[in-house]
Order: sequence, then structure tokens, then C-alpha cells
Amino acid sequence: MTNTNTISNSTRRTIAALLTLAAAVAALVAGAGTAQAAKFGSDLNSSVQPSNAGQAHDCEAGGKCTWVMGEAYGNPGGEESPKKGYLKKVKLIAGEAGKFKLQIVKTTSDGHTKVKRNGPKIHYQGQEQYNWDNDDYKVEKFKTRVKIKAGERLAIKTKSTSTLRCSSGGDNNLQHNPPLKKKDGYRVYDDTDGCWMLIQGKVK
Repeated sequence: MTNTNTISNSTRRTIAALLTLAAAVAALVAGAGTAQAAKFGSDLNSSVQPSNAGQAHDCEAGGKCTWVMGEAYGNPGGEESPKKGYLKKVKLIAGEAGKFKLQIVKTTSDGHTKVKRNGPKIHYQGQEQYNWDNDDYKVEKFKTRVKIKAGERLAIKTKSTSTLRCSSGGDNNLQHNPPLKKKDGYRVYDDTDGCWMLIQGKVK
């Protein structure tokens, strides 16, 4: 009789352990299926004006360069992707129409930058007169699928851009001229500019 009770208690403990394990596995699977997207870069909404960028700004040294986000507008300290995953969406606000080649870069604290991955070419439309007249600015959205790691940030390769807000000073964007190439090692910036880059990424 005693032996039967011992086996029964052992069986109960085994079943309880299996149920606990099954619940843990189920929670992990559910969590993987509902992974949250994370935003980084400038804080963008329709009230953010691309001030003093109604016309595109050229690279400081002329020609084509890589523009790297030095400080995110409205989100200082949020320049880097907070996690590893895929860059699923890019948002921007621009003064006028233009284009750029998206780049994913790693930037050190002293301004040395290396291209980790190249993304798609993005064509944007900019604002219409209605937007300027009503202080209601177009936020453009583009689907992407580029691998990105925690600590990496957004950059653009172009000759000129109006994806800017120019109402301050400091090293709000870093410029590398000639533009960064994937085969390059880390390179220090050649110029800085006080305009914020109005670009935001979403990683998932």
C-alpha cells in the first residue's frame, strides 16, 4: 500500500513538471509570434517642419557623400537601432523631391563610421504648397527589408537632400566625402552640419 502511494506521488510530480515545461514552451512560441517593432531615429509626425530645407542642401564638400545621423531630432540618444532584426520601414519628412541610397552603418563615439549593409534606393516627393501653408507636413513611408543589428544607425548616400530640419547648430549630421563603401574600413567624418536628418526606422 505504501509503495503504491509513493509511485502515485512521483507520477503527480512528473506530470506537474511536464505541464510547467509545456506552458513555458507555449509562452516562448507566443512571444516569438508577437515580437514588437521598435522605432529609432528622429521623432517624426505631421507637425515637424523641414525648416530651411524647401530646397535640397548639397554635401559640404560638393559631389556625392554619405550623410550619417549624428543626433536624432526630438529623440537625442535614439540614433541607433535598439535591437537586432530587419529594418521593415523607413519614414522621412522632406522639403522637396529627391532620392538617396539607404545605408546601414556603425558609428563610433569619435565619429568613425563603417557601412555594414546597403539598402534600397528611395525616391521621395517632398511637400506641396498646402503643407507649407497649413503647417501640416507629409510624412512619407517606405517598406524595406534590410538586416540590422543593435547599435547600428541610418545613413544616406546622395549628392543633396532636403530630408532635413535646419534650425540649430552642432554635429547633427556627419558627412563622409567621398561616400562610404562597404569595402572601406572605419573612416572619420570629413564634415559636419547643424541640420537634423528627418529619418526614422522601424526594426522588427
